Amino acid sequence: MPRSALLRHSVAAVAAATLLAGIGPLSSTAAAAPVLSTPAGAAASLDPWAASAALTDGTAIQYVLDVRTAKNGAVVTLWNRIPGDHSKRELVVSVRPAGSGTWGAPHVLTTTAYERGNAELVVSADGSVTAAWVEYPNDILNYQEKPGAVFRMAVLAAGATTWSTPVDIVTDPDNIQGGKLVGSPSGTLVAVWRRNSERSSALYSSVREAPGQAWSEPARLDEELADMEIVSDPELVYSDQGTATVAFTQYGAGSYAIKVADRAHDGTGWTKPVTVSDPNADTSNPTLTLGQDGRSTLVWTTLESPEGGGTTEVFAQRPAGSLVWGAQEPINGFATGGWRKVAVGPEGDVTVLGVAYAEGSGFRALTATRSAATGNWSAVKTLSTGSATEDQFDLAVGSDGSAHAVWSQSGSSRKTMTSSRVNGVWSAAPTALSTNTSGYAIGQITVGADNRPVAVWAQSTGDFTTQVRAATTAPVKPLPKWRDFSGDGKGDLLALTSGGTLTVRTGSGAGGLGTGASATGWPATSMVVPIGDLSGDRCNDLLVRNSAGVLTRYDGSCGKAFSPSGTRLTIGSGWNIYNALTSPGDLTGDGRTDLVARTPAGELWLYADNGAGKLAPRVKIGNGWQIYNTVIGVGDLNGDKFGDLLARDTAGVLWRYNGTGKGTFATRVKVGGGWQIYNTLATVGDITADGKADLVARDTAGVLWRYNGTGAGTFAGRVRIGGGWQMYKTLS
Repeated sequence: MPRSALLRHSVAAVAAATLLAGIGPLSSTAAAAPVLSTPAGAAASLDPWAASAALTDGTAIQYVLDVRTAKNGAVVTLWNRIPGDHSKRELVVSVRPAGSGTWGAPHVLTTTAYERGNAELVVSADGSVTAAWVEYPNDILNYQEKPGAVFRMAVLAAGATTWSTPVDIVTDPDNIQGGKLVGSPSGTLVAVWRRNSERSSALYSSVREAPGQAWSEPARLDEELADMEIVSDPELVYSDQGTATVAFTQYGAGSYAIKVADRAHDGTGWTKPVTVSDPNADTSNPTLTLGQDGRSTLVWTTLESPEGGGTTEVFAQRPAGSLVWGAQEPINGFATGGWRKVAVGPEGDVTVLGVAYAEGSGFRALTATRSAATGNWSAVKTLSTGSATEDQFDLAVGSDGSAHAVWSQSGSSRKTMTSSRVNGVWSAAPTALSTNTSGYAIGQITVGADNRPVAVWAQSTGDFTTQVRAATTAPVKPLPKWRDFSGDGKGDLLALTSGGTLTVRTGSGAGGLGTGASATGWPATSMVVPIGDLSGDRCNDLLVRNSAGVLTRYDGSCGKAFSPSGTRLTIGSGWNIYNALTSPGDLTGDGRTDLVARTPAGELWLYADNGAGKLAPRVKIGNGWQIYNTVIGVGDLNGDKFGDLLARDTAGVLWRYNGTGKGTFATRVKVGGGWQIYNTLATVGDITADGKADLVARDTAGVLWRYNGTGAGTFAGRVRIGGGWQMYKTLS
């Protein structure tokens, strides 16, 4: 129906149930929005990084190769350790067990004569972690490289504390480079590698079908061409459907092409490689990633012209379970020449991180994100504030969609820097993780099972020594509980007298309300609105609207009184257009407490916590709410982690609106009748220490009653708390 037709309908002609569900007719006039003193799109908050911990003593040369989070929550890191005389290379691992903040003692997987050969960690669906690496047993000291290579592996089983003895995947009389390994939930392992021989190279694979079985004979994967051929180091992933996919660059017939081959779980072998890139363009540097949503993402570099010049980063995807790649598209203004990392979040958003040179500003760490919902790339954002290093950066995305980047950046020393994207917004400024004051620091990053980033890096401790260190973010202290203003973990009630005294009536944990901190000087016209921790200091805050309509945030201090002269921040003006302001708790699913406001015409508006201490611009979420004489936010009544709302109509019927976690409310549910006997209803959080939100109600004689929440959206029978509560003008 057109909006003009809706406006012609009378509000009284629409069924009350429809009105109350928040989908009633639009009002013909809408009050002007209050002025907010903060712009939209403020930077999202991130818990601060805790002090780093040393994993080594800093007496050798060490550099971090990889860090991964196992399916069971353990974090594993891998690094090279080389003595000052370069007499050997030790491949070392350390584990931070699931649920622990302490790293285990370093464990040496292997010792070789020289540090040549790649190494990585592989996470499997069964919770195990495999270290895979290439050794050159014929190498001798002083960097004298000899033919002959071995691709090896060792496994840390799920829940185990010791690594298996290393075993050989394949040996080769020539050279192996770029060895990659992936594993399936059934225990199948697939290995691929590049075999170099004089001026040519080829791609091979071997498979171990089950633990304890032998590895298959190596099979060649790339196409054998008539002239000289070269393949790049491979990229390898293993899907939940049991398909192993390899991507690589192959040179032949005078051009470079990005090729992909697949191996199905049924053991039918590898498909013939298909060319994914434009056959008329020179391409290189593929990056293949399996997203959390099962989609495969491939990014590569295309040379803009055969004669040379600039490059373009190109992107293609295919759905989970499919072997067909979608159309390729350029990444919006993102060009690094192949120095990049790619990560895909749970919603399918693709984030790229890379380092590129810009005339006049040097090398910079850049990022861009492609929205799965719209198919559009964001503008390229520069994360670094100094000169970055081309091949020394890393990227990880958590299951909550947050992205975390690290890179090496020059200044007075080369430090490991980090930046995070939380709720779609990158940190306003990067954070230096390393503590070195000279030399360099180079790191890697992963995301723990708790969605907190974990960074591991090696930093200089002397001219020829480094130390491996690790850090993660951690809250300064736990988030405050709903309606707890005293800091004791129990719910409280705010009581304001006509004389301007505001008192915290503290929950006892046994259902009673004591007398806590008080402050005087509040105007009798003040509207007091308890809210959660807007300021981010882990104490619940207070919103106060004065008679002029100015809304101010007063910062809580966990046990101290709210004073008119206390720490405060103006939210904005024009808030006197509302006749009800209340906080239901978290309405949007981001863990932060939000605000709802009602106009006399019955419009209901949402003001979400913007994560920067204030409120985001309002969003209309309903009409018809003028039929209620009381609207109060009550926290999570039904146990779904989202804030809920109670509304009492003029007949005394109390209704519950469950928050959906999407900034809206579900259709109303009747709680009960007879509530007109009370002149005040107020939420108090949990004052009975049973983990459920409770409610208090004051009758006309000044008696205060408690209704224990059941956790299922209902209340138990009322219990008398005490009399004399008519001394307070408002309870909230």
